[in-house]
Amino acid sequence: MTNYIFDLYGTLVDIHTNESKASLWKNMAQIFSMMGVTYTAPELKKRYKELAREELRKRLFRVKEEFHDNSIAERDIEIQLENVFYGLFEDRGIHTNEKMMAQTGITFRSLSLSYIRLYEGVPELLHKIHETGNKMYLLSNAQRLFTEPEMRMLGIYDGFDGILYSSDAGVKKPSAHFFDLLFQKYGLNKEESVMIGNEYRADILGAEEYGIKSVYIYTAQSGERPKRLPENCTQINKITEVLQCD
Repeated sequence: MTNYIFDLYGTLVDIHTNESKASLWKNMAQIFSMMGVTYTAPELKKRYKELAREELRKRLFRVKEEFHDNSIAERDIEIQLENVFYGLFEDRGIHTNEKMMAQTGITFRSLSLSYIRLYEGVPELLHKIHETGNKMYLLSNAQRLFTEPEMRMLGIYDGFDGILYSSDAGVKKPSAHFFDLLFQKYGLNKEESVMIGNEYRADILGAEEYGIKSVYIYTAQSGERPKRLPENCTQINKITEVLQCD
C-alpha cells in the first residue's frame, strides 16, 4: 500500500488570488460597516496586517514551547486568520462567534479570488488511487478557514483519508514538525509514503529532510524550476502521471 500525500494549491488546484487589490479592502470595509464594525479601507488593511503580525509573534512563542524546539523561526510558522478577524471586530467593541468568523473568511477569500479550479484529470486520479486500495492524504500550507470550503466546493474534500492544514498545526512545510504531525496523527510509515507537490522547497526538500520519497510537478505556481532534484524524487509532467511512479 502507498500513502499518497498531496499538496493542494498549485498541485491539485489551480488558483489565483490577490489580497493587494484596492477593491478587496474597499468591499470588505463596506461589509464590516454593515455589521457595525466601522473601518475605512486603508484602516482595515493596515490593522489587518498589524494583527497578523501580532498573531505571528504569539504563535511562534507557543509553537516553540509545544515542540520544545527553539530553532523554529517565523518562516516556519502559520497563523490562524480567524484570530485576526476576531481582533478586527474586538477593536470596535463587537463580540462575534465562530459562525460569523467562517462567513467573514469566506467573504474575504471570495473577494480576493480571480479563479479557482481543479487541474485536468484530478477527480479521475483521486478515484483511481482509492480503487487501487491506496490511501490519500493532504498536507497543505493553507488556512482551514479558506481551504475547507473551497475543497467542498470543488468536490474533493471527502476523498481524502486524512487532512492537515498548516493553520491548525501552527507550522508549515518544509518544517519536519508539520510532516511528523501528519504521520503521527494517521499512523503512517515513511517507507510506504510519498509526497506529491509543485513547491520545490516546501514539498520536495521538506520530504527529503523528513526522509520520504517525493514526486515533483512543475506548474505555473511553482516559481523557478530547480536545477537538480533529490535522488528520491521523481518528476512528472501531468498530475495524472502520479500512479505511474510506483
